[in-house]
Amino acid sequence: MALHFFYGLRHQRNLRFFLLLIVCTWWSVCLPAYAEEITVSGESLWSVQDGQNLTVASLLKTLGQADIVLLGEIHDNPHHHVLRGQLLSDATMAKRSLIAEQMNAGQKASDNPDLLGSLEQAGFDADGWQWPLHERVFSTAREAGLDVYGGNITTPQTREIFKSKGNQLPEGLGALLQKAALGEDALKQLRYEIDEGHCGAMPASMFDGMLAVQRARDASMAAELLKHLPSVLIAGNGHVWKHLGVPQIIRANRPELHTVSVLFLEHAVFADDAERIEWLESFRGIADFVWVTPAQQRPDPCLSLRKK
Repeated sequence: MALHFFYGLRHQRNLRFFLLLIVCTWWSVCLPAYAEEITVSGESLWSVQDGQNLTVASLLKTLGQADIVLLGEIHDNPHHHVLRGQLLSDATMAKRSLIAEQMNAGQKASDNPDLLGSLEQAGFDADGWQWPLHERVFSTAREAGLDVYGGNITTPQTREIFKSKGNQLPEGLGALLQKAALGEDALKQLRYEIDEGHCGAMPASMFDGMLAVQRARDASMAAELLKHLPSVLIAGNGHVWKHLGVPQIIRANRPELHTVSVLFLEHAVFADDAERIEWLESFRGIADFVWVTPAQQRPDPCLSLRKK
């Protein structure tokens, strides 16, 4: 189960509550359940490069030209899953393999008529991911005829990587990460994001282990995307960051490939163009496009840590 469920809840880009998830349970995530039928309204799609409001058709045209498409999410926002399902149902995605953060690398969803059963056989944790939250994405992928593969490291691997601070990695990931080594400034930024994402409450002794797990997850997903080209990833927003996530590893190892990263974020209605432009500018170099939906109502996840 992912340790970074709350990507995007604090200014949409922080590694929210890596620590909180460990404090609560080792690898479980507490997600709210939602009704099956969800109507999306009040969303908008933007190009980070030029700040232009886009149509879905124009986005799909761009995605169709990419070797690898990366679709982020705020895990507990059902609107993001609906919108990604719409993208996956388009003909431009028909020949792609779907790589899912929610499943284990090396596993493939079977043709079992029971959709959930086929996902669980490939390592999907129905309780942890609060099924049917992601059902729309996976059911659409099945209807579109996409092969669905896992992309994440397993729970035992996660524990070993954290414990060894990255000195013990699954086969093949070390080579990918060696070519994609982050510079001093990037490492400093990632450490800052981890600290912010943990509400400033994470002990300094845990930073190296956390960082190693994060990079290993990204490398694992990158490896599966490269193995099953052309491909599309569904994962938390932090994984699809161009500067620190999966795209950075792919670019370092296969610079000839064209990747497109789409963040699915939350924001209230912009007060004016100036606010929108400034907000979009903050994602330059981090994403190619952002798809914005209204914010979910949720309690402050930092509250329990502040009380400790």
